[in-house]
Amino acid sequence: MKAFLTRARIPLPLPTTGLALLAAIYLLTGLFGHSPWKTEDAIGIGLVHQMLTTGAQSWEAWLVPHLAGEIYLDDGPLYYALAALCAKLLSFVLAPHEGARLASVLCMAATFWFMHATAREWFRSSEPGSLPATAEGSGTVLVLIGTLGLFVHAHEVLAENGALAGAAIAWYGLARSRSHVLRGSLWFGLGLSIALWCKGPAPLIAPLAAALAAPALGSLWRSRAHLRFLGIGLGILALAALAWYVVLRVHGEGLPAAWWNRQWAHPGLSWERLLRQLQLLCWSTWPAWPLTAWALRDRRHRLANDPILPITAGVLAGLVMFAFSRELNEVFAMPLMLPLALAAGAGVPALRRGMASGFAWFGAMTFTVLGSLIWLGWIAMMTGVPERLARNFSKLEPGYVASFDTGALATALVLTLLWIALLGRSERSLHRSTAHWAGGLALLWGLAMTLWLPWIDYGKSYKQVAVSLATAVKRTGLTKDACMESRGLGEVQRAVFHYHGGIVTRRLEVHPRSNCPLLLVQADARQTGADRTGPGWRRVWEGNRPRDRERFRLYVRD
Repeated sequence: MKAFLTRARIPLPLPTTGLALLAAIYLLTGLFGHSPWKTEDAIGIGLVHQMLTTGAQSWEAWLVPHLAGEIYLDDGPLYYALAALCAKLLSFVLAPHEGARLASVLCMAATFWFMHATAREWFRSSEPGSLPATAEGSGTVLVLIGTLGLFVHAHEVLAENGALAGAAIAWYGLARSRSHVLRGSLWFGLGLSIALWCKGPAPLIAPLAAALAAPALGSLWRSRAHLRFLGIGLGILALAALAWYVVLRVHGEGLPAAWWNRQWAHPGLSWERLLRQLQLLCWSTWPAWPLTAWALRDRRHRLANDPILPITAGVLAGLVMFAFSRELNEVFAMPLMLPLALAAGAGVPALRRGMASGFAWFGAMTFTVLGSLIWLGWIAMMTGVPERLARNFSKLEPGYVASFDTGALATALVLTLLWIALLGRSERSLHRSTAHWAGGLALLWGLAMTLWLPWIDYGKSYKQVAVSLATAVKRTGLTKDACMESRGLGEVQRAVFHYHGGIVTRRLEVHPRSNCPLLLVQADARQTGADRTGPGWRRVWEGNRPRDRERFRLYVRD
């Protein structure tokens, strides 16, 4: 029996199969069974929907992203083309928005794989015949899975996920260049090009800074081989940038300049904004940044030719880019998470036993308590007990009626048992710290996306509002393709109305003289007179999501 229990223990650092299982649980839960929500996910699905609906008539729809009929300059086309292809190929079994989300699964799986390979390659000992750094590779992936600012966005239709995969390939190319210059440069140039075509120049900055700063940080990179690596890699990037410029130029004479200005748009620096960005960074990159700080402290006496130096250069460059980001949003910190995870993965094996045990205990207790609360909330929704908790759920989403789902319950039970097994059967090791944190975050996401998913979807989905709007348009005697003006309509709302209702509006903010027979207004319910319709308009419909203050009102011209 004792031998059986010993064999039954979960080895740490996690082997490849264990990492793959954890990554699959992390990526696949929450992928299906819900509509586009009021997040970046809805915008991404709107862009994919535009490709699918107009791509058959014009190849330009696949090369220049459009959102509800307007050019979208925030991102490139590559990730959305992949998402549209996934949606099209799987349309016989999945709804388009569910098929499109598979693109994020592919991109995040590639990110994990390349970051694992990067850490194994880069932290391998310089001695001939040395083994790959398996512990650092496992630690890097676990830190990424456990990063707080990534776990929601990793499941959205988001160009940053494609750019993250491209940046991970570039980091792998830089690490690979130490042993094979040509292969490393090809991977480096390919990764940078993918990131550029998915998102733009921002995700390129960190790996580029690391590659360019490396010769100044160690004699190992101060060689003709590294210059050759840079020449080939940057040459591939230049070709990709030229191709993207040609695509934009063909589509519109002023489009390259407009795209470039949008990429570098910035509201200006201020101490207040920098403080808010620092707060955002501290939670969104947890637990990578304290582990990175520890890795730097541990290696401070042996930094000569240490790969953590160019990695740190990449982190610093990423911090500068984040400081100049156009919005206060954690998605702009995503490129930072790769070099931070690399450095943090190197810091895990150097943790003191007391620190590692404390971090493992903190993760175990935190996610056990939060997971138990999710179970308690589900029981309250199903049974009405505890009564006060059930009443709070009903108050938050009025009108929601809970229904029992055997599949969701079975999945949640399996996830809970796996969590208990991880806590009770994992080996005593420094790597329990990151294993508990990553496993706990995967558990929390999995429970929320099984037990609470119908309740969350009820409050966050725009489907019913969009269908009701399309029905109201039909009752006016006009077709859904009739010209419709809009005022105050956000990007998310434009995307979901186009996706669910086939409605495309002409925004008065862009086309002030549309003179359409229909007008759609979005305004806060507390704002009086916000519609500003003037004479000659008759209101025929009003709608909103449960508990939402925003109101949508449809007017028809008399």
